[in-house]
Amino acid sequence: MIMIIKRFFLPLYVLSCIFMLLGCANGKFEISDAWIAEAPPNVAAQAGYLTLKNGTAKPMSLIGVTSDAFKNIQIHYSQHDEATGMMKMSHKKQVDIPAHKTLQFGPGGYHLMLMKPKSVLKEGDQVVMNLTFADGAKYSVSFVVRREKPAF
Repeated sequence: MIMIIKRFFLPLYVLSCIFMLLGCANGKFEISDAWIAEAPPNVAAQAGYLTLKNGTAKPMSLIGVTSDAFKNIQIHYSQHDEATGMMKMSHKKQVDIPAHKTLQFGPGGYHLMLMKPKSVLKEGDQVVMNLTFADGAKYSVSFVVRREKPAF
């Protein structure tokens, strides 16, 4: 009886483990919580935020963002400068999302600098942005405009 179990069920168990591991390796790349901070009329720039979840087995690199709603969009990173005590913002040509990791764009960190909006955006408006990745993948994402809550 034990030989029958070993002979038939052990290979079945091993195969199911292999398929389970393959399923984990072929995860999805997901984009969520895409929003734009509402700003007063006539501002030169606004900020866009989103979450990039790389469930795949390979790293992804965001290399560009475009939208008909803005003249130019850049990837920026804000960090606290210990020497001056001020926040410092820098332009990034790309941002990497390692395999099986999540990168959140949010106030005080990575964000999209949305320059020269072509119209005034109000809370509830939606804007489509096109994200381009180094491997050639492109995603169109709908960002909703919302009021940013104060940090205090």
